[in-house]
Amino acid sequence: MRATSATLAVLAASVQPGSSLVASRFAAPRPQLRARTTPLSAVVESPSRTEYSAQRPPKPNRLNIRIDDQWYDLTEWRAAHPAGQHWIDAYNNSDATEVMYGFHSDQGLSMMRRLPKSKNPPLDVAPPSDITYSFRDFRQQLINDGWFRPRVWGEVKKILPWLAATAGGVALIRRATNPLQTFAAVFMLACSNTLSGWLSHDYVHGRSSFAWLMRPFGELIGGMSTSWWSNKHNMHHALTNEVGYDEDIALDPFLFLWQPSPENDNPGLRKWQHLYWPLPYSILFLYWRIDSIRHVFKSKRWAEATRLAAHYALYLTMVPALPLFFSVWLSGLLTATIVTVTHQSEEIFYGSNLRKYDFIEAQFRSTRNAKCNNPFSHILWGGMQWQLEHHIFPTMPRYNYPAVSKLLRGWAESQGMDYRVTGEFQIIADNVKLLQKMAEATPVEGNPDSTPLFKQV
Repeated sequence: MRATSATLAVLAASVQPGSSLVASRFAAPRPQLRARTTPLSAVVESPSRTEYSAQRPPKPNRLNIRIDDQWYDLTEWRAAHPAGQHWIDAYNNSDATEVMYGFHSDQGLSMMRRLPKSKNPPLDVAPPSDITYSFRDFRQQLINDGWFRPRVWGEVKKILPWLAATAGGVALIRRATNPLQTFAAVFMLACSNTLSGWLSHDYVHGRSSFAWLMRPFGELIGGMSTSWWSNKHNMHHALTNEVGYDEDIALDPFLFLWQPSPENDNPGLRKWQHLYWPLPYSILFLYWRIDSIRHVFKSKRWAEATRLAAHYALYLTMVPALPLFFSVWLSGLLTATIVTVTHQSEEIFYGSNLRKYDFIEAQFRSTRNAKCNNPFSHILWGGMQWQLEHHIFPTMPRYNYPAVSKLLRGWAESQGMDYRVTGEFQIIADNVKLLQKMAEATPVEGNPDSTPLFKQV
């Protein structure tokens, strides 16, 4: 990987989080950034700006979105968005810069030049915060230093654990003669399925030619529609823990992550949720697979449907149906635990806090990293222990996260941001404590349920 001498110096010195070298590099804006002196809280609380006051009010029913300080009128263009109109609608009258750069390829970004500019942008939307401008500069420096480029050996190392778990599980289940061997085989196959999910996840996020080539892996090996999953998961990335947008926190009436309104409550069930939570978690992959099948038929994605059929034919040839079913069930528990614990005990946004913060501050408030303390956990977590790095740099190869985390923590501390990390087992315990707290909480009139505004299926 190419890197500037400054970055190499940081890494070669094994800079510890919060060191003065990292902090000094990002403590002040680069020259091209416009100076900002307004505190973030003031920007949030008082969105009106005199720089907009001389403009005419926007036309009614126009769909305006801001990218890089430029407002675009996407009213007529929204229907052509390949990922669906709901993405455009969700960002009406708001800033979509980080989402635009986080999920689009170079080809997609090049199309921005063709977007129609707004003649009358909204008057009451605050400009990006100082932290946001600093983050954009920081991200661009990482791009320049080569952190977003994939490496051949890094990609090979990601595949090897999945391959070993799959081969071991298939070999063991075909030779199992007692319940202990059967359970060991099911566990290995469950780990294999979880690891295939992380690989599919990487290939959907990735923007390299290899990632595009490997996208069918999601249907052929993971057993889930990549188009369905991409639309669902990217909304979670863009609007993490935002009630009504993020489907990953839409768990009620089985699990409540905030105090429910009385009409949406299920008190008889809720009081036990800290005890039975593994059960709804374990059906994650079964639920997602059903949604995938419904999606490919509803949207007539016949190539994906064919690959899903090939997946089931292949796996049912290698593994008996009952052990395969239990391996998917157990894999759901493993995967759901990993993907939820880094978010659901952090800040959840609803009411007056809904869509309140700029993208980068919202990510720091809603995301916590997990510190894995053994090689098995490092493999099983599939890079999701670096959840914050993944959320704000989704197209970056996961094997770069450990090194980049040092730079990110240094940048965060220079901006007064809280970089959160907790041990892998403690973070699970903290989530169980949250479920218990909500199990005993009093309902609050007017609190929302988690019904998504943009359900994928």
